[in-house]
Amino acid sequence: DGPARLIVPTVRTSLVAGEDLRLKVILVGRASSPVLCWRPLDKGAFSPIPLEHVARGVYAGRIPADRIAGNDFEYYVQATVSVETIRFPATAPAMSQTVVVVREN
Repeated sequence: DGPARLIVPTVRTSLVAGEDLRLKVILVGRASSPVLCWRPLDKGAFSPIPLEHVARGVYAGRIPADRIAGNDFEYYVQATVSVETIRFPATAPAMSQTVVVVREN
């Protein structure tokens, strides 16, 4: 019971070039339809990727490295609760989670 919550236990702020972004998302309460939304840093509209149900309230999401293409990007996760939308981070989409891609020499 209680309010619906969307939890991302491990927040990634950097990746090595060529690495996929993999997220574990936990939905508590009656939230549904979780989506990972991402875009290149400050460029264009966010692209949605539906999250895959793993078990009970646990979901997994992935942005493939070939789509990231070695560029910094931003993302947020959202789910629907009745007629409302909950997001991680709570400030999204105005201020989303930023990920810096590190290029090895």
